[in-house]
Amino acid sequence: MRRYILAYLLLFFCGGLNAETVLADFEDDTWGALRLNKDYDGTLFSVKPAISANPDMTGINTSAKCVSATNISDADWWKNFIILELTTPVTIDDSNRILSLMAYRSIQPKDMRIGFNTYEESGQVYKGSLTNDATWENLTIDLGEDHLGETLSTIYIILSCNWDDPRSGWGEATYCFDNFTLSGADDIPNASVTINTNEKYQTIQNFGASDCWTAEYVGKYFSDSEKEKAAQWLFSKDKDANGNPMGIGLSCWRVNIGAGSATQGDDSNIEDITRRTECFINADGTYDWTRQAGQQYFMQKAKAEGVEDFILFSNSAPIYFTNNGLANAGGKSISCNLKDDCYDDFADFLATTTKHFEDEGYNIRYIDPINEPAFDWKDGQEGSPWENSNIASLAKMLDNSLTTQGCNAKILLTEASSWDLLYTGTGRASNQIYQFFDTSSENYIGNLSTLAKTIAGHSYWTFTTNEDLQSYREAVRDKANEYNLEAIQTEWSMLDAAPSTSAGFPASYDAATKMDIALYLSKVIYSDLTFGNMSAWHYWTTFAQEQWSQKNRFYLLRLNTSDDTTEESYSDLTKGGTITDDKNLWVLGNYSYFVRPDYKRISLSGLTDMNTLFGCGFIADDEQEVVAVITNMSSFTRKVDLSLSSTWSACDIEAYITNDDNDLDKVTGISSVNNIEIPAKSVMTIVLKKAKTDGISAVSGKVSQYNERMYNLQGQEVDDSYKGLVIRNGSKTVI
Repeated sequence: MRRYILAYLLLFFCGGLNAETVLADFEDDTWGALRLNKDYDGTLFSVKPAISANPDMTGINTSAKCVSATNISDADWWKNFIILELTTPVTIDDSNRILSLMAYRSIQPKDMRIGFNTYEESGQVYKGSLTNDATWENLTIDLGEDHLGETLSTIYIILSCNWDDPRSGWGEATYCFDNFTLSGADDIPNASVTINTNEKYQTIQNFGASDCWTAEYVGKYFSDSEKEKAAQWLFSKDKDANGNPMGIGLSCWRVNIGAGSATQGDDSNIEDITRRTECFINADGTYDWTRQAGQQYFMQKAKAEGVEDFILFSNSAPIYFTNNGLANAGGKSISCNLKDDCYDDFADFLATTTKHFEDEGYNIRYIDPINEPAFDWKDGQEGSPWENSNIASLAKMLDNSLTTQGCNAKILLTEASSWDLLYTGTGRASNQIYQFFDTSSENYIGNLSTLAKTIAGHSYWTFTTNEDLQSYREAVRDKANEYNLEAIQTEWSMLDAAPSTSAGFPASYDAATKMDIALYLSKVIYSDLTFGNMSAWHYWTTFAQEQWSQKNRFYLLRLNTSDDTTEESYSDLTKGGTITDDKNLWVLGNYSYFVRPDYKRISLSGLTDMNTLFGCGFIADDEQEVVAVITNMSSFTRKVDLSLSSTWSACDIEAYITNDDNDLDKVTGISSVNNIEIPAKSVMTIVLKKAKTDGISAVSGKVSQYNERMYNLQGQEVDDSYKGLVIRNGSKTVI
């Protein structure tokens, strides 16, 4: 199956394309350089393919004629085609590689496809649905990505491509297409992007990453210089002399609270020693806070760099409290691995650990006692299956322990291994929003004072197609809204099969570059934030060795041991080594460095094609800064024009890019919101700051306005030493 490279909605389309070749506009009932092939099944249409009147001349397409067809209800896809032959076939080169057309569908129950010379999946150059029913939209497809040097003779438009059940639920629909052109990439019109700062969605909590599994080994066995370099990359909010971020400024650090399997060695039922953990509690109930020293190193570095939030999470109860004395199920199928008389002990352990770190100055936002409870966790790492009833019982105990010990942290339930477990299902640890937050449920715990009105899930298993990226997350959003809950995404890396080519990913992991994988990371973040309204987004895992041809699928920072002899790394981490930054790190930084806690996501329209050019927008809590993160997955540069409200007519603009050649580097030469170039296969963050002077109105008094990212003066007393000081756009000026 071939992937399509560029298809996007233009909200404002002025004039025609500056095309090299106009294939057809169908005016005056003529076919231009195209002709209709009759090799379709006419019984599948109530109105057969033909030139007809434009059903809607009020939008971007004001021409009188188009080609259209109306299918019958529940028609099969086979020969349900509009087949357009070129009267003179064309060899595709850089001057004509872009196929542009307008499309209209009265209803859109299924995706449609466009094929290069064939209806088979092998020739697919586009697959998808339009953004809205009964609205003309512009599609632009890069034929040169897969067909450079080949001859285009026929354009197939397949009106449905639901392979599993093509007929089901497919009502009668009218399809219209118009203005077919071929052009070079430079002729593509700018994408018109509208940012509405008044249309606000979720408030962002943070962006983060997890210390599992190998932060313990890095903190213990790597040199100070390597550890400090890694901490800077992860947590720093500073910039170098050229204005380039020195790190990605994570605002949350997710810390695993170990269960003690490391003390059991090979008897732990965990073969990989890096997945065994120490535990703060001893068998006699005493505590040793020197344990997990490597993890605590990065906690300390995060706190020193001003990381706002910490999450503590547990994969298993301490081995002293489990039914089998192990930190996993020991190869057996069980429903819960916590002794019946140890619920209060486990709760006290979690609360004591939380209180300890709060007293050490850490802002522990959440304590999560349960991670991915739907899995069996028979071996391989620490983990426990849980029934919803067990989870509810533990939450009540933990609520009491947190309250008794005076902890500030809230309980986070529960980190589901896939999104659907939060809103559906009847098995173990499923349908959890209803189970825990509906008053009619026997497991209702929504009234606990320390339970966060927040549910967490992981983006594994639901990311390989565009349809899954949207539908699962919208279902979580809708169910969370029903119960007035926030949703956060706390784990994702590229587990599962490779994303489909119809989702814009290469044909396999082998064919993908590290930048392809990083671009897809951006796509998952975009989907979680825009479709799921997630308030936080966290990566898994921060550190890992590169092994088994997996490239950068499972790390932000690559670990290289000192005695590695191959391109990949398989040696013992206790020997130390070096740490290498990766494209995943910097792509995450396109979000985490600039979208700070308490920013709100805002409406950004005009960038909705998930396979090519997509983006999302945010506004600072003081409404003095707007951030747009734009991803270009296509193979050539795109240009965008940004439109904001009149209050932003004068603003400073900065941009930062991650691609093959840049790692969150500042872009020079951008002085306007128009004609901004988004290079091929890149993620760009655009920062707009209001051109407004915020100053001190009197020699003495209190500072009332400020730029918190540069000078933390709000509420501070000022005296004559501040006379004449104003703060403009984040820089200090004395007048």
